[in-house]
Amino acid sequence: MRATLMLTVVLACRSLTADPVLHKFELWGKATEDEKLWVYAGWTNGFFQARGQRSMSLRTCLEGISQEQAVAMVSKQYNDHPEKWSHPLGEQMLEALTVAGSPCEGKNLN
Repeated sequence: MRATLMLTVVLACRSLTADPVLHKFELWGKATEDEKLWVYAGWTNGFFQARGQRSMSLRTCLEGISQEQAVAMVSKQYNDHPEKWSHPLGEQMLEALTVAGSPCEGKNLN
């Protein structure tokens, strides 16, 4: 039901050619586990499509871990840093996936 509602909103906004919305990281805490997998998949598709070859080392690294592990890493960032809930969702996902000690630590994003 919730996913259907989200899809309806996205399609409605798209059909109205609405301006994109920069979602806050607090959205992550409101999502179900299934929704988090979809958000992660959407974020990776958009991020790597936009960045192309400039992010190949990060892309290769993330392809080596499961979506469940990536979602768990983002959830850890969310739980450990409530002070960042007002920051952009995509920014915090990137930080969570490249934080010190992670499998993708220090991957060049430029």
